[in-house]
Amino acid sequence: MIRANGPFDYGLAYDFMDQQDDCLYQTEAGTVRKAVVLEGARVLFEVSEGPEDNSVEVAILMNEGVPESLVKDYVTEWFDLEYDLDAFYRFARGDDRLSPVVETLHGYRMNCTVDMMEGLLWSVLGQQINMRFAFTLKRRLIEHFGHHIEFEGERYWLMPEAREFLSLDTESMRSMQVSYRKAEYVHRCAAGIEDGILSKAHLERMADYETALAHLTSFKGIGPWSANSVLMRTLKFRNAVPVGDAGLKNAIRTTDDLEEKPDRAYIQSVTDTWGGYGAYATLYMWRVLG
Repeated sequence: MIRANGPFDYGLAYDFMDQQDDCLYQTEAGTVRKAVVLEGARVLFEVSEGPEDNSVEVAILMNEGVPESLVKDYVTEWFDLEYDLDAFYRFARGDDRLSPVVETLHGYRMNCTVDMMEGLLWSVLGQQINMRFAFTLKRRLIEHFGHHIEFEGERYWLMPEAREFLSLDTESMRSMQVSYRKAEYVHRCAAGIEDGILSKAHLERMADYETALAHLTSFKGIGPWSANSVLMRTLKFRNAVPVGDAGLKNAIRTTDDLEEKPDRAYIQSVTDTWGGYGAYATLYMWRVLG
């Protein structure tokens, strides 16, 4: 059992994950199963609602030598259980846009992307297409490498390493309907991780959000939206906000009862007030739209 730092509604987390078409986990009857590689060994585990308030329960279904402490750390990071949600709520209750949403979604936490290559891959694939097709592209790429755990007749897919994407040529990605440009960006991201300049450890050592944002956006193919996606969900910079995100625009249009979508300056004037709570403010604003 793992307890969250403050409120946690497992049901809200499960409902969100159940609506996604992510090939790297499976949801069924209130449980989430996921296969990962930790320190070179494979493990398959199942997450369900915990027996105590604000907790989850983790059952290890197959293990090739991964210490249980690493599984606990992974799940804690995946469900963002260490984040001080009460501090965000104290801030949000003083914000006219956020206060109604946080009451409705009490205990809702960010579903994070722990692996850096997965985070960058999604930030590239999700550019300017609908989410359903982005998930389809992700599945095609993941399944191409064939890494999985077989358990009870089901396949649980494993995230390939960055170096493996470097071995996947552009024409192969084109056959999966990944554009030439996105194929190039995937290669650049994989090379950056392999070289260390886009590694998770390297970016986590950066002193502040602005420095990390500037570093990410200096790479061709990683624009502000892509960079903030990774900064929010993988690197957990709590003031990361994708100002140009269409969902955020529509949410602010809804809360502010605007006839037209707000321009960048208007959105910036709103998000600047969020400060260090920007990532979670964005997360909750997205839910304004359902």
